[in-house]
Amino acid sequence: MTQEEKSKIFGKKVFFVTQSRKLINLIKDRLLTLEYEFYIIEDYKFLKNILSENPDSICFISPDFQLKREGWHNLIISLNSDSEYSSTKIGIISDGMRQSELDQFQARLTLEAGLILVDDGDDEVFRFIIKTLDKFQAKGMRQYVRANCGSDSSSGIFWTEGNTMYKMRVLDISSVGIAIDIPEKFHHVFNGKTGIEHCTLILNKKEYRLALDIKMIKPGRNGYIGIAMFRMGIPKKLLDTIRAYISSQLTNDLFEMIAKRPADRTDYNEIAL
Repeated sequence: MTQEEKSKIFGKKVFFVTQSRKLINLIKDRLLTLEYEFYIIEDYKFLKNILSENPDSICFISPDFQLKREGWHNLIISLNSDSEYSSTKIGIISDGMRQSELDQFQARLTLEAGLILVDDGDDEVFRFIIKTLDKFQAKGMRQYVRANCGSDSSSGIFWTEGNTMYKMRVLDISSVGIAIDIPEKFHHVFNGKTGIEHCTLILNKKEYRLALDIKMIKPGRNGYIGIAMFRMGIPKKLLDTIRAYISSQLTNDLFEMIAKRPADRTDYNEIAL
C-alpha cells in the first residue's frame, strides 16, 4: 500500500509544534471529540525525526518559543527545501508576530497549511484549523481514532459469570469499542453471547464500569479476537477519559518510533539559509 493510499484510508497525522498553552487549551478537547489524530510536540528538536517517520502529515508551527523568529524561519526553509519532507503541509499559528515578520514568512516560505494569528479570536482560529484539516482530508475514510494497547500491560477487561471471573487483554481501543484477545480456552464463553452487561475496563491500571455488545469473534494469532462495541449511553466523562487515553497511547508510540534517532541539534538561530 502506497503512502497516498494509506492517507486516503487512515488519514493524516496532525502536529502542533511548540504551541502556546492558550492554544492547546482551546483545541485539545474539541479535536479529541471530533476524532482527529493529533499530537502536541513541545520541542522542535524532535520535529524532523517525527516528520521523517510520518510523511504526508500536517504540521502547525508556532514561531513564538524556543527559537528566535529567524531561527524558525531557517528551520522551515530547511523543511521546504528537503525532499524528505515534501509531502508535509506546514502552517503557522502565532501568538504575536508583527506584520513585517508575517510578510517575511509569507514571502519566503511555503506554507500550504496557511498562517493565522491567535489574536484573530478563538472561534476564528479553531475554524481555520478545522478548515485546513478538512481541506487536506486529515481524517481519511475512518470515523474513529484507534490506539494499540500493546504498551499498556495493564489493559484488559474482566467480568463475572456465576462463580467464575473472566479476564482478558484489550488489543486496541477507539471511542466506540475494543478488540479483545480471547485465549483458546475461553472461546466457548462467547458461544451465542451478544453482550456483557457488567464489565470492567482496565486502562493504565484504572478501572471503569461499562457494558459491551459483542459484534464479532474471529480467529487470531494465538486464539481469537473479539470485536466489542461500548453500549449506548456511556457517560461523557468516561468517553472523554477513553479519548484522552487513546491520545496518550498514540503519543507514546510516536516517541517510541524515534527513540533511537538523535535529536536535531542544529543551531537554526545562527545558520544562514
